[in-house]
Amino acid sequence: MNSHFRQTGGACGRSVARRGFTLIELLVVIAVIATLISLLLPALGQARRSARTLVCLSNVRQIEIAHTLYADTFKGAFVDAGLAHGGPPNLDSIQSSWINTLKPFYGGTVNVRSPMDKSEFWAISQGGTDPGYTLDEFTQLLAAGKNVTLTQLARWTSYGLNDWLTTSTRPGLEPLEPYNNLSKIDSPSTTVHFLQMTQTQSSSARYAKSDHVHSAEWGDGPPDSAPAVAATQVDLAAHGGKPASWNGLSNYSYLDGHAATQRFRDVYTDYERNRFLPRVAR
Repeated sequence: MNSHFRQTGGACGRSVARRGFTLIELLVVIAVIATLISLLLPALGQARRSARTLVCLSNVRQIEIAHTLYADTFKGAFVDAGLAHGGPPNLDSIQSSWINTLKPFYGGTVNVRSPMDKSEFWAISQGGTDPGYTLDEFTQLLAAGKNVTLTQLARWTSYGLNDWLTTSTRPGLEPLEPYNNLSKIDSPSTTVHFLQMTQTQSSSARYAKSDHVHSAEWGDGPPDSAPAVAATQVDLAAHGGKPASWNGLSNYSYLDGHAATQRFRDVYTDYERNRFLPRVAR
C-alpha cells in the first residue's frame, strides 16, 4: 500500500521569532494618539454643545406650538405671566402663570428645562439647592386645598415670556391696550414671545424663579448698558458668546411659531429698536 505525504508550510522545526515594539516606537504611538485626542476633544465638545442648543431650541419651539393651540382655542388670546420676581406672594397669579395654563395644550411631555440650565434655584430633587416646591408638588398641594406662597417655590422653568405680550405684567409706558391678543400684533414673525430666563439672581434682580422679563427696563441706563441689564433677566449667553454682551447667543421663539438661536444684538438695540415691543418689532 503506497502512502503519499505532502509537506506544507516552511521547514519543519523552524520557528519565527516575533519582534516586540521598542520603547521609542511605543512613545511615538502614544504621542500620535495624544495628538489625535487633543484634536478631537474640542470638536466633540462643540458637537455636544450644538446638540444641547438644538434640544433647547426644540423645547422653546414646542412651548410656542402649545401656545398657538391655546390662542386658537381662545380667539387669539395670549397666556399670562404669574411668577413674580420678588413681589408679594399671590396664589391666583401663580395659578395663572403660563406654565400652568399651557399644560393641557402640550399634547405630550414638553420639556420646560433647557439642557444648558444648571441653575442652583431648581429644587433639591431636581439637582438644585433650593428647598422650595417643584411644579408637580405645588399642583398636588393645590389639589389638596393647601395654600402655597411664592417664596416657597423653586425654579419651575428655563423659559419665560416677553412681558409686553402679557396682561398683568406689561409695562405701563405705552398708552395702548395690552398686546395680549394675536389680532393686536402687526408682525408675529418678528415679535419675540418666549426666551431663556437667567439662571442666577441677586437681591435686586430676582428673575431666576420668574416666568417673564421686563425688556422696557433694558435701555434705561447709559449707552451700551442694555446687555448688562438684560442679563439680570435673560440667559443671554446660554449657547455661546460672552455673558452680558451684545454677541451672547440664546434661543428665542416668535409668535408665528418659529424659534431661532440669535445674538442679543439681533433682537434688541434700544427701546425703539427691538423685537419685544410689538409696536416697533421688525
